[in-house]
Amino acid sequence: MTDRQILEAVLTEVRGLGTRMDKFESRMDGFESQMDKFESQMNRMEESQKRFEEETRNNFADIKLHLENITDRNISILAENHLNLINKMDVSATWMNRIMINEIKMNALTDQVARLQAKSS
Repeated sequence: MTDRQILEAVLTEVRGLGTRMDKFESRMDGFESQMDKFESQMNRMEESQKRFEEETRNNFADIKLHLENITDRNISILAENHLNLINKMDVSATWMNRIMINEIKMNALTDQVARLQAKSS
């Protein structure tokens, strides 16, 4: 093989390497483009996640406020009304007890009167 043939073979290889490098660079450009798109999608996902977290925090805060303001107040109202109801029931029970005691006394007195009448006749 002559020097010229060797140089031509080397030149052919170098040109082939150049073509392969061009293809490689083209593929790398495509990869970089895909990476840019991926990075953009990741940024949008992060923003979306931040909004979701903020909304969740706000919702929990709203629920907590509702529990504190509405539910706690309603429980207090129920407790107060329950106490009033118990007191009214106690008053009713006391009057019922008095009525029953009076009925028992009336029955005892009626029996005594009946015995006295039977004795006197």
